[in-house]
Amino acid sequence: MKFVCQKSAILKEISNALDFTSQRNTLAVYANVCLILNGNNLTVKATDQKMSYVSEMTVEGLENGSTTVVCDKFLNIIKNLPETDILFDESDEKIKIKPQTMAIEFKLRTIEASAFPSLNFADEAGYFKIAQKDFTDMINQVIFAVSDDESKYAMNGALLEKDGNSLIMVGTDGRRLSYIKRQIDAEIPEFPKATIPSRFLNLIKKISVGEGEFEINVGANSISLRFGSCTISSSLIKNDFPSYRRVIPENQSKVCIVNNAKLSDALKRISLLVENKYKKIILEFDQNKLTVYCDESDVGAGREEIECQYEGESQRCAMNYTYLLSPLKVMDGEEARIEFSEPGRPFTVKSEPARDYLHVIMPMNLN
Repeated sequence: MKFVCQKSAILKEISNALDFTSQRNTLAVYANVCLILNGNNLTVKATDQKMSYVSEMTVEGLENGSTTVVCDKFLNIIKNLPETDILFDESDEKIKIKPQTMAIEFKLRTIEASAFPSLNFADEAGYFKIAQKDFTDMINQVIFAVSDDESKYAMNGALLEKDGNSLIMVGTDGRRLSYIKRQIDAEIPEFPKATIPSRFLNLIKKISVGEGEFEINVGANSISLRFGSCTISSSLIKNDFPSYRRVIPENQSKVCIVNNAKLSDALKRISLLVENKYKKIILEFDQNKLTVYCDESDVGAGREEIECQYEGESQRCAMNYTYLLSPLKVMDGEEARIEFSEPGRPFTVKSEPARDYLHVIMPMNLN
C-alpha cells in the first residue's frame, strides 16, 4: 500500500479514529487503525469491540493495499510532522511515514488487515435524519446528569425514545434527572427504546461540526450514526432504564423566577467555601429575594442575596450546588424558573419562558 496525503486531512481522520480504539484490550489489533486503499479512496476503520468508526477520504493513491498500525503512535507522528504532503508506504510489515520534501522518516510495525475484525452497521432501511445542532443540543441538556457510577449500569447512558414526531432523551443518576423532547421535521420510523452509553454521546459531540444532518438508525442492540463520509456505531446498554415519567413532578405550587447569570455567579462564589465531599449549599426563598449561603464551617461562611420573582411564605432547602449549576450552564434565555411544592420534595428547573427541556433535582437534608 502506498499513497500521498496532506497532513491536515489525515490528521483529522486518525484523531477521530483514536477515540474508537482500545489501548487496554489484550488483542493488539484493537489498538490499531485499519487503512484500506482502493484507487484514490482511503478507508479508515477503528473499533474497541463496543464502538466502531469508518470514514473515507480522498488521497493520491499509488499502490492499492491494506494494513493496520497502532493508532496512538501513528497519530503522534503525524501530529508532529510539518504541514506538507506526506508519503505513506507499507511493505514487509512496516509502514514508512515521510514528508515528501524533507529528510524525515518514521517506520512503524504493522499487523495485516485480515486480523482486523469485520464491522457491522445498521441496514439502509430505518435511518432517519436530524439536524446535527438539534441532536447535540439534546445531548448537552442531559449528558451531565448521566451516572458515572458503574454499579448503576442502567444509568450509565441516556435514554432515547420516539414520541410521535419527536425524540425524547433522558439522563439520570438517581439524584437528578434531565429531560428534553425535541420535535423533528423528518419522519421518524419506529424503533425500540435505547440507552446510549455516555462515552458514545460525548464522542458524537466531539465529532459534530454543528451543521448539516445526522442520519441515525436505532436497533435492538446497537445504534448507528452517519454524516458525510463517516459512520460510527455503538452497542446499547441492555439493562432497563428507570421509569423517568414518575420522577417528573406535576402541579408544583411554588415558583421562583431568577436571572440565570446572577444565580450561576452566586453559586460559584458561595461554593468556594463549601466542603467538596457534600457540595451542599442552602437556598432561602423569600418575598422577591433568593438567598444563597453555606453553613458556618472551620474555613468560614458565605452568603449572597439575589433579586427574584417569588411570592409566598419563606422556604429553605439544601442542595448539591453542582446539580443546580450544571443545568443553568446549558439553558437558553436570561431567566430560570425554579418550581417546587415543599423543601423536601423534588425541584424542577426550567428556562423562562419554557423550552423543550427541564431538569429535576432532589434536595438534600437541611441538617
